Amino acid sequence: MSEPQAGKLWGGRFGAELDPALHRFTASFPFDRRLVRHDLVGSLAHARMLAEVGLLDGQDARAVLEGLAGILRDVEEGRLAADGPEEDVHTWIERVLHERIGEAAGRLHTARSRNDQVSTALRLCVRGCLRELVEGVVALQEVWVEQAADHLQTWMPGYTHLQRAQPVSLAHHLLAHAWALNADARRLQQVYHHAGLSVLGAGALAGSSLPIRPDRTAYWLGFTALFPNSLYAVSDRDYVLETAFGAAMVLVHLSRWAEEVVLWTSAEFGFAELADSVAKGSSLMPQKKNPEVAELIRAKAGRGLAALAGLLAVLKGLPLSYNSDLQEDKEMLFDVLDTAAGCVDAARCLAGGVRYRPDRMRQALQGGYLTATDLAEYLVRRGVPFRTAHHQAGRAVREAESRGCELWELPLEVLRSCCPQADSDVYGALQPEGAGAARRSWGGPAPERVAEQLEAIRRELETTRAWLQAASQPPIYTAYREGRLLEGL
Repeated sequence: MSEPQAGKLWGGRFGAELDPALHRFTASFPFDRRLVRHDLVGSLAHARMLAEVGLLDGQDARAVLEGLAGILRDVEEGRLAADGPEEDVHTWIERVLHERIGEAAGRLHTARSRNDQVSTALRLCVRGCLRELVEGVVALQEVWVEQAADHLQTWMPGYTHLQRAQPVSLAHHLLAHAWALNADARRLQQVYHHAGLSVLGAGALAGSSLPIRPDRTAYWLGFTALFPNSLYAVSDRDYVLETAFGAAMVLVHLSRWAEEVVLWTSAEFGFAELADSVAKGSSLMPQKKNPEVAELIRAKAGRGLAALAGLLAVLKGLPLSYNSDLQEDKEMLFDVLDTAAGCVDAARCLAGGVRYRPDRMRQALQGGYLTATDLAEYLVRRGVPFRTAHHQAGRAVREAESRGCELWELPLEVLRSCCPQADSDVYGALQPEGAGAARRSWGGPAPERVAEQLEAIRRELETTRAWLQAASQPPIYTAYREGRLLEGL
């Protein structure tokens, strides 16, 4: 009986079956079945290379390539599910292929190990997930950019230490979140590139004595580089860590925004309210309108961070080259990717349902002496050393506090008692709207600067969309879809 029929890709050296309990313990099929499409695509590329170098003759090459294509088509169209008693997805594919084409299926694994095979499938999977995650990030950025365009002169407090600090515009604040996600999009694109290292041909750890062409496999998979060292190739999981880190960073940035949604929609802030379509209620208190989506995004960030920490722990201290510890990378990786993708999609829906309240933001500009720094800078422009100006502005704040008024409500003679160089034009610097509009330094909240930021982020989004268009399917997949797998053989 052949190995595929025996239900495993190994066993000739063994005289007894593996204990069923240990089979269940060591099996990865319950979670690596997710790689079935990617493993089939990798197998198509490997088979095509074997045919090109003559390790698969014409008849067997046709049988293997067409057999794999048929399995892939059935999987994609939902007619075939990756399910069975096999220990992993690779064994399942060879078993199904053997059932369909017979003994020729046994030639597929020539010059290939599950060590380089699984990394190839995982790299293909990661690249697909990264494309989808970047696409989701762009969709969320677009919501914030559209909202920012409507609020260039909606003034509100900016915060440090969660204390009112200086006036900024709502547009300036929203774009800060958009730029954070832009850094994530760039980071994920870099990880996509790093995941494009082709490792098929490294074998178990030491390559092959057969006349294989790993460069051809790399071409068919659309990978951008070829492994430099076979030991490194099968043991490397940096791309897994980088993917998990990139996804975790997305979650961290979403969590920070979600925390603000929770705060801003509270009665204490009142800067925003939620549309009914994105809020939830209480089973006991009829009046409640809860930001539960934001709360869950905030919590799920912790889940993503835990996955990243778990992956780092798995990889720490592993000797070269492959060890079964690496089997444990997938569940944590899949979880952080799924969590990030779900949170990005939820955040996009939630962001579209946030209704901002400029009136409450305007009210919050009072009572916090947010233009004290502007008073100090006004004095600097009049020749006062900054440290002296800082001290004088602080005295003016103390005077306003004692009188229960705003800085701009202090009589000029009172201001001059604290800040001798102050003149009547100081009041333009003390009004929050004027102070915000005067902050024309690079990246600042002045309307003209925020307009520049809007244009810049829109150019970034165009660049990312172009990247998404270019990050196409591997050539072998295109050949499969177009029926050209045997072309040129």
